[in-house]
Amino acid sequence: MPIVPFTGAHLPALLDFIQSRSQWGSQGQSLGRKILQETFEQPWLDLDANCWLIEDNGAIKGHCLVQREPPINRAVLQLEVDPSLAGGDLERELLDTAVRHSRMWGAKVAHLCLPSGSDKRSGLEQFGFSMVRSYTNMVWKGDRLPSWSIADGYYVRAFTPGDAHLLTQVQNAAFSGSWGFCPNTADQIEHRAGMSNTRHAGILFLTHGEKPAGYCWTCLFPVPGGLKGVIGMIGVTPEFRGRGLSKSVLMAGMEYLQSENVAEIGLEVDSNNTPAIRLYTSVGFEEVSELNWFELELSLLNPGSV
Repeated sequence: MPIVPFTGAHLPALLDFIQSRSQWGSQGQSLGRKILQETFEQPWLDLDANCWLIEDNGAIKGHCLVQREPPINRAVLQLEVDPSLAGGDLERELLDTAVRHSRMWGAKVAHLCLPSGSDKRSGLEQFGFSMVRSYTNMVWKGDRLPSWSIADGYYVRAFTPGDAHLLTQVQNAAFSGSWGFCPNTADQIEHRAGMSNTRHAGILFLTHGEKPAGYCWTCLFPVPGGLKGVIGMIGVTPEFRGRGLSKSVLMAGMEYLQSENVAEIGLEVDSNNTPAIRLYTSVGFEEVSELNWFELELSLLNPGSV
């Protein structure tokens, strides 16, 4: 089975492969494929130049996508192979191809995320990756939201057409300096705000007068039997921190997701962010699993080592 660069003709087979590995449920397959296709259509991803496949007589048995993040000199790798190939030479060759490509365009570091306990961990460590960060998956399955209120002088409003530049400014300000965060452009925000898993009514600004103080970006994903709501991003801008506003931003997002009759609400949080975990736990979120981020310092590799 050869490793080949992605072309547009591969897209249906790639979607088939990812769908076979998904947990969308039979009713959510159409939405899941649409979200995935829209993700791949982000022009800055450029799959033709940044994605490689294991191909077997027209079927896809594995893929690795390199997401370039030049502002922080990082490459984020998304690697998935058929279970029959896990840990084998083809998986390593696929990873090797992606790492070589990342070095070629100038990335200083490569990151790859795996569920805790993944059987890929030993292979990554043999390749030279080491675990550098953990994120906690949390889920809320309550029937009724806890009571909440908005401080005087603040109000919540939804994203409207034309808000992409504002949302870009707020998000970049809220997450500047956070581990792994790459500043976004307005074009990127505009595309993501128009995807099928996002509703403008589910992107919420917390404002003080005309000033945005924070925001919550919610998303919807198919799961067996319905939809899962996700708190995708939540942040408070530096000027408004220390005023207890995070709960209001969070609850506004959760209230919107409940209106969509989601089966549950999920989020990911840096395991080192104790104040955020305390907030989420206080409104009923429970820890369910962990994600581990692995890092490879590309600038330290010898030219012939990968």
